[in-house]
Amino acid sequence: MTEQQDIQLTFEEIVCACDNNIDWVVSVIEEEIISVHGKPQQASYSGFQLSRIRRAHRISRDFEASVPATALILQLLDELETLRKGG
Repeated sequence: MTEQQDIQLTFEEIVCACDNNIDWVVSVIEEEIISVHGKPQQASYSGFQLSRIRRAHRISRDFEASVPATALILQLLDELETLRKGG
Protein backbone atom coordinates (compact mmCIF):
# COMPACT_ATOMS: atom_id res chain seq x y z
CA MET A 1 0.00 0.00 0.00
CA THR A 2 1.40 3.39 -0.92
CA GLU A 3 1.23 6.40 1.33
CA GLN A 4 -1.17 9.03 0.05
CA GLN A 5 0.42 12.43 -0.54
CA ASP A 6 -1.31 15.48 0.92
CA ILE A 7 -1.27 18.78 -0.90
CA GLN A 8 1.02 21.51 0.36
CA LEU A 9 -0.01 25.15 0.22
CA THR A 10 1.72 28.43 0.91
CA PHE A 11 0.49 31.15 3.25
CA GLU A 12 -0.51 33.22 0.21
CA GLU A 13 -2.67 30.36 -1.10
CA ILE A 14 -4.36 29.99 2.29
CA VAL A 15 -5.02 33.74 2.42
CA CYS A 16 -6.43 33.64 -1.11
CA ALA A 17 -8.89 30.93 -0.01
CA CYS A 18 -10.11 33.33 2.72
CA ASP A 19 -10.95 36.37 0.61
CA ASN A 20 -7.39 37.72 0.87
CA ASN A 21 -7.87 38.64 4.54
CA ILE A 22 -4.37 38.29 6.00
CA ASP A 23 -5.34 39.60 9.45
CA TRP A 24 -8.19 37.09 9.74
CA VAL A 25 -5.93 34.17 8.78
CA VAL A 26 -3.30 35.23 11.32
CA SER A 27 -6.04 35.55 13.98
CA VAL A 28 -7.24 32.02 13.17
CA ILE A 29 -3.71 30.73 13.67
CA GLU A 30 -3.30 32.68 16.91
CA GLU A 31 -6.62 31.24 18.14
CA GLU A 32 -5.25 27.76 17.29
CA ILE A 33 -8.06 26.86 14.91
CA ILE A 34 -5.18 25.52 12.84
CA SER A 35 -1.67 25.06 14.13
CA VAL A 36 1.48 25.85 12.23
CA HIS A 37 5.15 25.40 12.90
CA GLY A 38 7.10 28.63 12.81
CA LYS A 39 5.90 31.91 11.35
CA PRO A 40 2.59 31.70 9.48
CA GLN A 41 4.00 33.47 6.41
CA GLN A 42 6.77 30.86 6.08
CA ALA A 43 4.81 27.74 6.99
CA SER A 44 3.54 25.05 4.67
CA TYR A 45 -0.16 24.15 4.94
CA SER A 46 -1.86 20.80 4.37
CA GLY A 47 -5.15 19.97 2.72
CA PHE A 48 -6.62 19.30 6.16
CA GLN A 49 -5.61 22.79 7.32
CA LEU A 50 -7.12 24.31 4.17
CA SER A 51 -10.37 22.43 4.79
CA ARG A 52 -10.46 23.54 8.43
CA ILE A 53 -9.72 27.18 7.69
CA ARG A 54 -12.34 27.26 4.91
CA ARG A 55 -14.89 25.80 7.33
CA ALA A 56 -13.93 28.43 9.90
CA HIS A 57 -14.25 31.13 7.24
CA ARG A 58 -17.78 29.97 6.34
CA ILE A 59 -18.82 29.93 10.00
CA SER A 60 -17.31 33.34 10.60
CA ARG A 61 -19.00 34.81 7.52
CA ASP A 62 -22.40 33.10 7.83
CA PHE A 63 -22.87 33.78 11.54
CA GLU A 64 -20.86 37.02 11.67
CA ALA A 65 -18.83 35.33 14.40
CA SER A 66 -15.61 36.67 15.82
CA VAL A 67 -12.52 34.48 15.58
CA PRO A 68 -12.80 33.35 19.26
CA ALA A 69 -16.49 32.50 18.73
CA THR A 70 -15.60 30.63 15.53
CA ALA A 71 -12.97 28.63 17.43
CA LEU A 72 -15.57 27.68 20.07
CA ILE A 73 -18.12 26.67 17.43
CA LEU A 74 -15.53 24.47 15.70
CA GLN A 75 -14.53 22.90 19.01
CA LEU A 76 -18.17 22.04 19.75
CA LEU A 77 -18.66 20.64 16.24
CA ASP A 78 -15.53 18.50 16.66
CA GLU A 79 -16.83 17.15 19.98
CA LEU A 80 -20.23 16.41 18.45
CA GLU A 81 -18.60 14.53 15.58
CA THR A 82 -16.53 12.49 18.05
CA LEU A 83 -19.64 11.61 20.05
CA ARG A 84 -21.49 10.55 16.90
CA LYS A 85 -18.62 8.24 15.99
CA GLY A 86 -19.00 6.59 19.38
CA GLY A 87 -15.74 7.68 20.84
